[in-house]
Amino acid sequence: GWCVDADGIEASARRFLKVGCWSAQNLCESDPLCVAFACVNARGLSVLYTGTDCVKNCENLLWMSNTDLIAKAIDGGNVKWANNKCYVQSALSGTTRAVHPGSTSLQVTDGSIFNVGDGIRLYTELKTVTAKSGGILHVATPFAGSFQAGQKVLKIAGWNNEIVINVQAVACPGNSPGLSVRAGCSCNAGYAGSIASVDTFPYYQGSCSAIACPVNSYGLNVATGCNCNAGYAGSVAATT
Repeated sequence: GWCVDADGIEASARRFLKVGCWSAQNLCESDPLCVAFACVNARGLSVLYTGTDCVKNCENLLWMSNTDLIAKAIDGGNVKWANNKCYVQSALSGTTRAVHPGSTSLQVTDGSIFNVGDGIRLYTELKTVTAKSGGILHVATPFAGSFQAGQKVLKIAGWNNEIVINVQAVACPGNSPGLSVRAGCSCNAGYAGSIASVDTFPYYQGSCSAIACPVNSYGLNVATGCNCNAGYAGSVAATT
């Protein structure tokens, strides 16, 4: 769901972006007015609660000055938002020691912002705090991954239905072969351009465009074939 106050009201300044949870967190961290974010709905949309580039309820900046007003997450019966979570950006700390696979505890710089029963997020892993002692938090289930010291630990507002973050490789766009955008794409023979990976939808930039037939030849483009004009001899072949 999205972030709401104790009365279930979301009326706070916010903006919407077609980005995943990790990008939403990075954007929120780099925005001094961003205090929370919710991600990601069935259409790949996340919401940032900020006065920066605001598009809705921009006059209401109460959350920006008091994050304690953010109480929970609800979906309002909207199935597109059913698997979202609300993350309170100001309620975060960092790990002071590495976290290893199988560990059921972690040590943070400021344990005072977490309480027993709180949901926390470390990268893409979601846990529930079962006990705490100073800066040491104990969680209900072991961590699957390995994390170095200095990783951000976020407190989740409204520990509701668990979100599953699926990391999928984006396929290379038209006229470019390759395993995925992340692995690298190159243009087909007869096409020119470049494809680069970015972390915002559609997660790549650039394209591969057909090369026009060279001077003294005719045809749609090099990829479909070019022939020499009358009075000229030679051949035109597509290469990569």
